Amino acid sequence: MDAVDLGQLLSAQQNRRIRVIENLLRGKKTVSTLYWGQRYRLLPLLNLDKHLQRGGLDDAIQELQHRGWVTVDTEQSTLRLTGEGDQQLADQPYYRPVTTQQWVNLDLVAARQRLLLAVQVTSQFAHSTARYYPLATDQETRRAVRQWFHRLKSPTLAPQLGAALTASLQQLPNQTAGVVTDQFTGFGQPGLTSEQLAVANQWTTWEVRLMQTDGVVQIALDARQADHPLHTLLGPLWQVPISRSAQATLAAVESGGDLARVATIRKIKLSTVREHLLEAAIMSPLQDFPYDRVLPVAVRQDLAAALQGSVDDWQYTNLPADLQAKYDFFYFRLFAIWQIKEATA
Repeated sequence: MDAVDLGQLLSAQQNRRIRVIENLLRGKKTVSTLYWGQRYRLLPLLNLDKHLQRGGLDDAIQELQHRGWVTVDTEQSTLRLTGEGDQQLADQPYYRPVTTQQWVNLDLVAARQRLLLAVQVTSQFAHSTARYYPLATDQETRRAVRQWFHRLKSPTLAPQLGAALTASLQQLPNQTAGVVTDQFTGFGQPGLTSEQLAVANQWTTWEVRLMQTDGVVQIALDARQADHPLHTLLGPLWQVPISRSAQATLAAVESGGDLARVATIRKIKLSTVREHLLEAAIMSPLQDFPYDRVLPVAVRQDLAAALQGSVDDWQYTNLPADLQAKYDFFYFRLFAIWQIKEATA
């Protein structure tokens, strides 16, 4: 990720923690990472760069500092755009993804691998090519594509797939459609790498990745239709963005159990129950979480009376002593999540 790419994830109005952004990209789903990812509106970054090493953003940070585009609070490990940085980044053309709301709901890595291999296999089959080097993918991808291909194998597969892909890509910016098709490997087409596309178009490699992700997600969205040729291949990759354990805890709470009883039934700690619920609240739409059960109106009223100003500035330790004694940190954090969801609903 280049300095310009990282700059696009920062704000001139809000300090943003370096490690939160790093952990989102790496897919580290702690409650703290998810909470601040939500607060920064960066949750779509989750799992987008699993191979990023810890400290992998440090070079980009140093470059932003060198340009005078950010200030760094070393004590808090936060970044904030300067006025100059904010203006410079706003003046530069940069790709804005259009499908980000769905990114956390799809296994992006698996979807991309399955799509690329399916296109290659179909293209070679359409040209009666039996001998070629298939794309290097993991065993699960090969198995899934093999089953899909043998199920749909027919002279009409290639035109059907071509028409479906065209329909999806027509819904995206032209440059995005071009990136997606240029990366396809098939008969007589080796496919371009992200680096090649970036150099040829004067984009950053990260921008190319954003375009590729947009394309894959749009195709997967359309593939949810039962008559789509990729329905059985990509459909299973849609996922609930909440861990299975947290889903089980949420279901137990929704069934009427209080938190302590749920902990006993599930044989987990009360603190774990609370972590599961915070994860579920962050990753669920406002209407899909039982706030009325877990965060009753009386609790909301008490906390609302004590908490003023921006949510970013709220501190549990600044609550009156009687409220700290009455309400665990869990309720403070859940109230903040609820407020954020309400504001963006």
